[in-house]
Amino acid sequence: MTDFDEQTWDGAMRHAHAALVASERLYEEISTSEGRSNIDIEKHLRRSEVKATHAQAWVALARELATEGNRYGHPGA
Repeated sequence: MTDFDEQTWDGAMRHAHAALVASERLYEEISTSEGRSNIDIEKHLRRSEVKATHAQAWVALARELATEGNRYGHPGA
Protein backbone atom coordinates (compact mmCIF):
# COMPACT_ATOMS: atom_id res chain seq x y z
CA MET A 1 0.00 0.00 0.00
CA THR A 2 1.23 3.48 -0.79
CA ASP A 3 1.61 6.22 1.78
CA PHE A 4 -1.50 8.24 2.49
CA ASP A 5 0.07 11.38 0.96
CA GLU A 6 0.66 9.48 -2.29
CA GLN A 7 -2.88 8.12 -2.60
CA THR A 8 -5.00 9.29 -5.52
CA TRP A 9 -8.73 9.19 -6.25
CA ASP A 10 -8.15 6.64 -9.01
CA GLY A 11 -6.05 4.42 -6.74
CA ALA A 12 -8.60 4.55 -3.94
CA MET A 13 -11.40 3.65 -6.35
CA ARG A 14 -9.36 0.72 -7.68
CA HIS A 15 -8.93 -0.57 -4.13
CA ALA A 16 -12.65 -0.08 -3.47
CA HIS A 17 -13.58 -1.99 -6.59
CA ALA A 18 -11.22 -4.86 -5.77
CA ALA A 19 -12.62 -5.12 -2.23
CA LEU A 20 -16.19 -5.07 -3.54
CA VAL A 21 -15.46 -7.80 -6.09
CA ALA A 22 -13.83 -9.93 -3.36
CA SER A 23 -16.83 -9.39 -1.10
CA GLU A 24 -19.25 -10.45 -3.82
CA ARG A 25 -17.15 -13.51 -4.69
CA LEU A 26 -17.09 -14.64 -1.07
CA TYR A 27 -20.83 -14.10 -0.75
CA GLU A 28 -21.56 -16.07 -3.93
CA GLU A 29 -19.40 -18.96 -2.71
CA ILE A 30 -21.83 -19.46 0.17
CA SER A 31 -24.67 -20.57 -2.06
CA THR A 32 -22.56 -22.54 -4.56
CA SER A 33 -20.95 -24.90 -2.05
CA GLU A 34 -23.20 -27.62 -0.77
CA GLY A 35 -22.54 -29.45 2.44
CA ARG A 36 -21.13 -26.46 4.28
CA SER A 37 -21.61 -26.31 8.00
CA ASN A 38 -23.25 -23.31 9.62
CA ILE A 39 -19.84 -22.32 10.98
CA ASP A 40 -18.35 -22.29 7.46
CA ILE A 41 -21.26 -20.20 6.21
CA GLU A 42 -20.83 -17.73 9.09
CA LYS A 43 -17.10 -17.46 8.38
CA HIS A 44 -17.77 -16.70 4.71
CA LEU A 45 -20.40 -14.13 5.63
CA ARG A 46 -18.00 -12.40 8.00
CA ARG A 47 -15.22 -12.37 5.42
CA SER A 48 -17.63 -10.94 2.87
CA GLU A 49 -18.75 -8.27 5.33
CA VAL A 50 -15.14 -7.33 6.12
CA LYS A 51 -14.35 -6.91 2.42
CA ALA A 52 -17.52 -4.84 1.94
CA THR A 53 -16.42 -2.62 4.84
CA HIS A 54 -12.99 -2.24 3.20
CA ALA A 55 -14.73 -1.12 0.02
CA GLN A 56 -16.73 1.47 1.96
CA ALA A 57 -13.56 2.80 3.57
CA TRP A 58 -11.81 3.12 0.22
CA VAL A 59 -14.82 4.93 -1.26
CA ALA A 60 -14.78 7.33 1.70
CA LEU A 61 -11.09 7.99 1.07
CA ALA A 62 -11.75 8.54 -2.63
CA ARG A 63 -14.52 10.99 -1.73
CA GLU A 64 -12.10 12.96 0.45
CA LEU A 65 -9.45 12.94 -2.26
CA ALA A 66 -12.00 14.16 -4.80
CA THR A 67 -12.88 17.12 -2.61
CA GLU A 68 -9.17 17.95 -2.54
CA GLY A 69 -9.05 17.97 -6.31
CA ASN A 70 -6.88 14.86 -6.66
CA ARG A 71 -9.46 13.31 -8.95
CA TYR A 72 -8.40 15.77 -11.61
CA GLY A 73 -4.68 15.18 -11.24
CA HIS A 74 -3.78 18.16 -9.12
CA PRO A 75 -3.44 18.55 -5.35
CA GLY A 76 -6.63 20.34 -4.22
CA ALA A 77 -7.49 23.89 -3.60
